[in-house]
Amino acid sequence: MQFQFSFKHMETSQAIQDYAREKLSAKIEKFVTKAIEVQVTFSVDRHIQQAVCTLIGGDGFSLTVEHSCGDMYGSIDLMADKLGTQLKKKKDRLKGHKNRSSVRDLPMAEASDDDLVIDADDVIKFEQAKRRKTGT
Repeated sequence: MQFQFSFKHMETSQAIQDYAREKLSAKIEKFVTKAIEVQVTFSVDRHIQQAVCTLIGGDGFSLTVEHSCGDMYGSIDLMADKLGTQLKKKKDRLKGHKNRSSVRDLPMAEASDDDLVIDADDVIKFEQAKRRKTGT
């Protein structure tokens, strides 16, 4: 894992770099196994301190997370939390797409006319919901 740090409108700080490396490494190593490049930018605009993190993965994915607040360490903490959430979502999507079964694979239940009771109110509600969904 390679880290690149850049500072805009503020002086370079080794303490901030070490803190960010520690926080981000913990989140990234939990979800990513391949080679990855991490670009972190710290900037200050008046009293707002912003941290931006861009991950570039070895398998072609890219992810950008940012957070702004009054404290740089707080920005790093919240940015790392957001990054962990985004990585978890991405991993769940990649893991879950293989296990989905389609509706066609479900067994068909035999239904007789006696079991199927449709009320006119149900049909009206269905049509209204259909119109709302299509916007007509």
